[in-house]
Amino acid sequence: MKSCFHSVGLPSRPLHDAVSLIADAGYEAIELNAETLPWAPAHITPAAGLAERKAVAEACRARGLAIPAVGAHIGMVSEDPVERVTAINFVKGCIDIARDVGSPFVHILSGPLAANIDRDQAWGWFTYAVELTTIHAGERGIGLGIEAIAGHLFHEVDDYHRIRRDLPGVPFKVNFDPSHLEVQKEDPRRVVDELGDLIAHVHLKDGKGLFPQFEFPPLGEGTIDFRSLIDGLRRHGFDGALSIEYEAQVYGYSESEEQILSHGRSFFDRLIA
Repeated sequence: MKSCFHSVGLPSRPLHDAVSLIADAGYEAIELNAETLPWAPAHITPAAGLAERKAVAEACRARGLAIPAVGAHIGMVSEDPVERVTAINFVKGCIDIARDVGSPFVHILSGPLAANIDRDQAWGWFTYAVELTTIHAGERGIGLGIEAIAGHLFHEVDDYHRIRRDLPGVPFKVNFDPSHLEVQKEDPRRVVDELGDLIAHVHLKDGKGLFPQFEFPPLGEGTIDFRSLIDGLRRHGFDGALSIEYEAQVYGYSESEEQILSHGRSFFDRLIA
């Protein structure tokens, strides 16, 4: 398995600085963040021109970093049909970024469900978006995966099974982030055991508490049994990236960039030893 650091964990750094810091810390790969969060701007978006994309790819190659994934997170179940089309186009643009920088995978989420929206109606919007973006990705040789997020329309293990039934023949994948399942008191191991053949990328992020009263603390300070998950992934033949996704600062934890990078890399080394 490959050590990876999600660029969202270095929100104050321009992407080229993040590349250098991640390489200097001994990682083998960088995941590119295209999502705009309250605490973290996107490191790359579909607005980036071809020259910028080539520069990113070259910077990563020069430092020996693979780019296993692009995080194309944007809400896709807005009541506004224009916003839904905009979200689909954003994801398509991120898929094109992945192609241009040499990344094989893009992952998406549903976004939260507004209180006045019928769940089944929103589910239809999301399955439509998944089908369109998966087709767009396949035409470019890119895999597209879904991440289950606490508090979103698509949030639990059974949602993966439902969308498989609803979209037979649509080859979407799983972006496996156990933290969002852990804080819902779902067993993350179910994803490995029941959907292991679909897992294309893995986030290493710890979790504790019960949504909506929860935290994503530094690795090792939550309640996730990562060793069990790694054992299961190995049995399924997973050999992709384990991407450290650091968001603990949002929950009051204070670590320097050096500590974050060093701790993540040492946690990875112990985990796969």
